[in-house]
Amino acid sequence: MSNRMLRGPLAILLVTGIVLAATGNGWGQQETSRAPAKPDDSPGFTAMAAVAGAIGSFLYIPFKAGAICPGMALASGVSLAATGGNRATADSLLRAGCDGTYFITPGMVRGQEEFQGSGAQ
Repeated sequence: MSNRMLRGPLAILLVTGIVLAATGNGWGQQETSRAPAKPDDSPGFTAMAAVAGAIGSFLYIPFKAGAICPGMALASGVSLAATGGNRATADSLLRAGCDGTYFITPGMVRGQEEFQGSGAQ
């Protein structure tokens, strides 16, 4: 892969990392016991969160809809066949892969909304 082809994805990762670092609360971080910080409502910060959400959605939606959900649907079918028709397990697998978040919102980027990667509860 040439350097020119890597510039776009690297720029997207850089911008997303800067926005996540600015929010102080990333997608995979656990909430600590400290008092919640007052959200910064400046126009620039809001715009950066919106851009990061759009870029995150652009990258995540094809992955979720094209790989995760179909893969779990296949696993659900195999489970249904292997268990002789146990729908509870098959439904659970299908729900885990196809429910949950598809769009990354600015609120998720800012740590104000929860990202639910799967529908498993």
